[in-house]
Amino acid sequence: MNDPVVVDASVAMKWLVLEEFTEHAQALLDDVQCAEQVLLAPPHFHSEVLNALFQRVRRGDMTAAKADEALAYFLDVPIRAHGEEVLYAPAFAFARSHGLRSVHDSLYVVLAQMVGADLWTDDRTLLKSVGTAAPWVRWIGAYAPPRG
Repeated sequence: MNDPVVVDASVAMKWLVLEEFTEHAQALLDDVQCAEQVLLAPPHFHSEVLNALFQRVRRGDMTAAKADEALAYFLDVPIRAHGEEVLYAPAFAFARSHGLRSVHDSLYVVLAQMVGADLWTDDRTLLKSVGTAAPWVRWIGAYAPPRG
């Protein structure tokens, strides 16, 4: 069970701040690490999470000290950026053909498809946009730890 797993920034943020489905996201991370699976994300992933933390500080939703702690934790999670140029053309086409609101979202979807992985997200707009066309895109709220 060493298949890769792709996560988006909405899931990663749940590792860093307490919000709805944080326990699901943490269970996924724990299970992936326990099974020695590889966590993958597209090249923009780290900057997207960093920006989300910054926006919370900017809005006053999080102190700079808490954001620094969250960032340190995040940087210790072994997530490998993957794909680079090979993702761009297919992600651009997928975003257009499925009416996605951003190519950033499409990069996650296409990466997961290319490596044969599930993409875990809490982005409900993305889930609705891809519908049944991308069954590998999974909602983090439905994550159930594997029974062993």
